[in-house]
Amino acid sequence: MRIRIASASVGIPVVLFAIWLGLPGIAVLTIIAGAIGGFEIDRMMRPDDTRSGSVRMISLVMGPAVIATAATWMLSEGRISSELLPITIAIMFALALLLRGTATPGRSSTNRKASNWLYWLFAAYVGIALAHAPALVEVNQGRELILLAMLTTFAIDSVALFVGVSIGRRRLAPKISPKKSWEGAIGGVVGGVVTAIAIDAAFDIMFTTLTAGIIGAILGVSGVVGDLYESWIKRRAEMKDSGTLIPGHGGILDRLDSVIPNIAVVYWAAVWSQL
Repeated sequence: MRIRIASASVGIPVVLFAIWLGLPGIAVLTIIAGAIGGFEIDRMMRPDDTRSGSVRMISLVMGPAVIATAATWMLSEGRISSELLPITIAIMFALALLLRGTATPGRSSTNRKASNWLYWLFAAYVGIALAHAPALVEVNQGRELILLAMLTTFAIDSVALFVGVSIGRRRLAPKISPKKSWEGAIGGVVGGVVTAIAIDAAFDIMFTTLTAGIIGAILGVSGVVGDLYESWIKRRAEMKDSGTLIPGHGGILDRLDSVIPNIAVVYWAAVWSQL
């Protein structure tokens, strides 16, 4: 527990500083997370390969964040119109595929897991979801919205853990994550609703109270799904943690498994509310 608290005391100020910086800070943090996440996924599918660290895998996770950052910067600086943004992103992504060879996963490896498409699908999911972070910070009230996503997710995880330990009886997914319970998941959803409404009111965000509550509930569900998805991948790889980067917490993916999908949810909720 002490190690976890010490790690959090270092990580939280770094994240808050990046949010305060806006697009540059979030972009750097997201790209670094993508690079480390790609390395961790590569290690999952090549557990016995001492040469692990595939450029293709890391690029597949980090690439969308780089593309999203560049596109968001061009749009915010008036260097490109919103009508041309989608085709520009498509062209940049196609070039990234050609340059990094992400379209041919695992063909050069003798490790049987390296050609398993499930790992590559997971990597694409992580990369695309992470790419929403730099885009989110540039929308109206972007800093507040990122705080909404992260603080609500933290509350969901904390409430789910407390309720699960206290009264959890029915296992949610025993073969994937034995410690999770239906009671904890429901408690997390309720905690998400309350926290989202509170943060929305505290920061005077664009959402109505009803909308904030609905978003909080969705974040509770998507956070659990994201957590279970990452746990399922680790089970297939026969690994307890995705890495050892954060003492007491595991790897970067272990800390972002719930945050990653929730950032995407908040982004699209913000886009929808501004239409």
